[in-house]
Amino acid sequence: MPRASIRPPGRSAAHGTDRSTARCTARSSARSSARSSALTCLLTVLFALLLPGTAGTAQAAEDCAPVPMGRYAGELTSAGQTACLTLPVPRGARIAALTSRGGAGVEVGVTAVDAEGTAQCGSHDLVTGGCALTGTAPYRLRVTADDPADTGAYGVHLVRTDELQADCPVLPAGTFADDTAAVRTETGGGVFSHCLTIPAGAHSAHELLRVRYGLPDDTEEFPDYGLYLIGTDGDGPDCYTHPTQQQLKTDTLVSCSLTAGTGYTVLVEGQDAPRTHTLNRRDVTSGAQGCTPAAATAIGAPARTASSEANGSLRCHRVTTAATTDQLRIDVRDGGDTTHLLVMDDAGAVKCHLRTSACAVTGSTGYQVVTQVPADWTLPASYRLDAWRIATAAGLAPECPRAGSVRAGFGPVTGGLDEQRTAACAVLPTSDGARLYGSVTATDGGVAAEGALFGKRRGTWCAVSPSQPCEPNGESLLLVSLPDGTDRTAYRTRLTCADPALGCEFHDPAHGWFKPVTPTRLMDTRSGLGVRQGKVGPGGVVTLQVTGRAGIPTTGVTAVVLNVTATAPTAGGFVSVHPDGTTRTSASNLNFTAGQTIPNLVVVPVVNGKVSFYNRAGSVDLLADVTGYYVSGEQSVSGPLGSTYEPLTPTRLMDTRSGLGVAQGKVGPGGVATLQVTGKGGIPAEDVTAVVLNVTATAPTSGSFVSVHPDGTTRTSASNLNFTAGQTIPNLVVVPVVNGKVNFYNRAGSVDLLADVAGYFTKRVTGATYKPLSPTRLMDTRSGLGVAQGKVGPGGTVTLPVEGIAGVPAAGVRAVVLNVTATAPTAGGFVSVHPDGTTRTSASNLNFTAGQTIPNLVVVPVVNGKVSFYNRAGSVDLLAVVTGYYLSCEQSVSGPLGSTYEPLTPTRLMDTRSGLGVAQGKVGPGGVATLQVTGKGGIPAEDVTAVVLNVTATAPTSGSFVSVHPDGTTRTSASNLNFTAGQTIPNLVVVPVVNGKVSFYNKAGSVDLLADVAGYYTS
Repeated sequence: MPRASIRPPGRSAAHGTDRSTARCTARSSARSSARSSALTCLLTVLFALLLPGTAGTAQAAEDCAPVPMGRYAGELTSAGQTACLTLPVPRGARIAALTSRGGAGVEVGVTAVDAEGTAQCGSHDLVTGGCALTGTAPYRLRVTADDPADTGAYGVHLVRTDELQADCPVLPAGTFADDTAAVRTETGGGVFSHCLTIPAGAHSAHELLRVRYGLPDDTEEFPDYGLYLIGTDGDGPDCYTHPTQQQLKTDTLVSCSLTAGTGYTVLVEGQDAPRTHTLNRRDVTSGAQGCTPAAATAIGAPARTASSEANGSLRCHRVTTAATTDQLRIDVRDGGDTTHLLVMDDAGAVKCHLRTSACAVTGSTGYQVVTQVPADWTLPASYRLDAWRIATAAGLAPECPRAGSVRAGFGPVTGGLDEQRTAACAVLPTSDGARLYGSVTATDGGVAAEGALFGKRRGTWCAVSPSQPCEPNGESLLLVSLPDGTDRTAYRTRLTCADPALGCEFHDPAHGWFKPVTPTRLMDTRSGLGVRQGKVGPGGVVTLQVTGRAGIPTTGVTAVVLNVTATAPTAGGFVSVHPDGTTRTSASNLNFTAGQTIPNLVVVPVVNGKVSFYNRAGSVDLLADVTGYYVSGEQSVSGPLGSTYEPLTPTRLMDTRSGLGVAQGKVGPGGVATLQVTGKGGIPAEDVTAVVLNVTATAPTSGSFVSVHPDGTTRTSASNLNFTAGQTIPNLVVVPVVNGKVNFYNRAGSVDLLADVAGYFTKRVTGATYKPLSPTRLMDTRSGLGVAQGKVGPGGTVTLPVEGIAGVPAAGVRAVVLNVTATAPTAGGFVSVHPDGTTRTSASNLNFTAGQTIPNLVVVPVVNGKVSFYNRAGSVDLLAVVTGYYLSCEQSVSGPLGSTYEPLTPTRLMDTRSGLGVAQGKVGPGGVATLQVTGKGGIPAEDVTAVVLNVTATAPTSGSFVSVHPDGTTRTSASNLNFTAGQTIPNLVVVPVVNGKVSFYNKAGSVDLLADVAGYYTS
């Protein structure tokens, strides 16, 4: 195996030839004209050919001086002299003979012969430590000047390499957390070389060597050094020197594969001049020490930030994934594209050589990502690491929308990226032969996003370009990612297919791109679903609204794919399906006889968002199930009409007790505290439509309520927190943002207020869209549901898996909405809900006293598919009910995958005390109040998927709970408000809307209920 060789630019090692010849060639440009003449070089080569081992001539033994192993200083007294040194080593030994590469003294070359003058080794094997002595002892070295005219002092450093030498210091194993385990050597004053050792049992299978080279101002000698590793078994490790764009390589990284059970000698051959060499080594297998753990994430997840420290410093991140078949895309980003990355798998094998661009890796469940800003490169203060899981054994990233076809191209698609949403993606149904051109432009005048296609079959990247095609050779992944040099960009991307007939899958030119949907029944004349109830008579027409239903967008739809069934016809006839408002042709879609049931698939254009069904004769019942739709191939997706959600790590923005965010001091009667929210706690400085705050009232001097409303607007009668004197109570608030601020109004007495931000809504296409769910209990520590059974103790944390459960998808979830209840606490305290694996902040979600049962709605980011619950003091049982989730808002031709949010000025929709919205009077035991919400308080009359209500229970006659659920659905065991007799308590509720209504169920006693709308979600 080859010995590791490290040399600075401009010099080359002499392999297989006498080093005197190679040195003459390598140094000819730096010599004086007299010493670099062709005649001098020719004489040197001729002289080398006459040395023993080439011409076979021997030198008399009596001319040889015995020398010890180690450094030897000799002298050449006459031009052309050959010095002979007798070596004190036995047959079978392996040796190294190092000489000076410049500086003081004469530069010499060496060869080895045995007692009979038979050649043993040339200079290459001697320099690299692989000279095995096999002839007759004693063995000798022949030493000649590189330039035959040179005379004077010279040096040779002799080292045995078949066993580790005690006078060669150990090169210790370092870690990425500590840079002190290094050996620093110095040259000059007759010293030009050093040896170090790596003991057999003290290294891993793969190690990373770092060599730092230092020199003072020195114009006489161009820097020159070599570093070689040789095992006690005679083999060198398999090493690779990573190139860097340095004019002078003063900081070098070398990856080496080492053999278990073998010790190694490290040879440093340099110059007899003031120089330093600092060496250290680190394990880069799965056992690497000092690597910051970082699990692979979904595409576009927020990056991990790390400080750069100093030029040359090595940082390590250990990135893990679930299976060896997973494919990851790893990249580092900074302000100037100067941070390099080097990636090794768990076995230590190099997967990505030193580079500043992203790379794709597979084949391991863990990777060591080493970062470095080389010497002479601009040092950023920090960098960001992206580690995305772009494919699994099941296919390309499931969180990315699938394009129906790319025959007509893909896009244009527009959107925005920032550090909360770092990439956009789409899976393209390309196959062999596809050639795609494309472009990614910045629509905000800033730095353009990076566009790339990843081909899963080959595992290769290709940059999206208008001039060079990408050929993914199979299904591919389009990635538009945040580039170096900016933390925000707005993009527009478009791909075109070079040859639609090759590899760009079928596309219907009459209709556009196809988007499949889960088969859903849209029409059934037997029940009146979608149309009026009753058979379609002879010559009759029924018209079905298709857009805005079952996942079909409201605009841009050119055709729908329906499975139409005719059943129970009273006579033979046919049915024609045609676009609404158009003249029906003679074409038919289903032909049937009396009594026959027959289906057929229909692709029908959509006009006015509708399609019509004509029956020729007799009467017939018709059913229609949608399986997909087409959208225009030229449709530009500019984002949803509403706002998308960006979850944040909970952060305290306001505390009147300390003066955080507002003036210090309680808010008095009729007082207002105004809080700047934009530009704080991760909230952008602009484009924010609403914020999600967990607001807590504490130490009130009297009973009162607090209303949170947009700055600069007239406050309505809506309230967010109702409390009694001395009570501490939280509530989640979703409030529109005006002027970048929100206001907190207190009705009576004085009260301290706290506000923790959980996220914000934005008009940018960077966030997540909402998917409401039927409320389902995920956690109950009393029974062990979801987590271990038993109260959560003081300082304790329970972690709850949420992805893949109760309708929450298994991937792509940015945040979940949970109604969390604390019950039977043994002491006063609080609970914080935060993303799994993240550092908990000072924010709290529920504050309670001993024995109290209290709920609160929580919107919490999801990391690793989980969320964590921390209890401050005492022991407490916790319950969690999921009511919805936020899904990565990746734009495809059909628009967002979920619903977008529209904030409203808080408005009271229901008050059972006055009969507002429902019948006047308390809701009795087991009673239900049903509230019409669509078309009220600014909520549209249609396309509403969920509403956000602040619900308050007041004056209950006994302890009970209230559940808020969609109208016409079966109520689950989930509760939204838990209260005791006489208590007034609010809670924020996000509830799906069915039939335009929501229902309020009371378990026991009688209670008055109030509901204030804060906003709604729309498809």
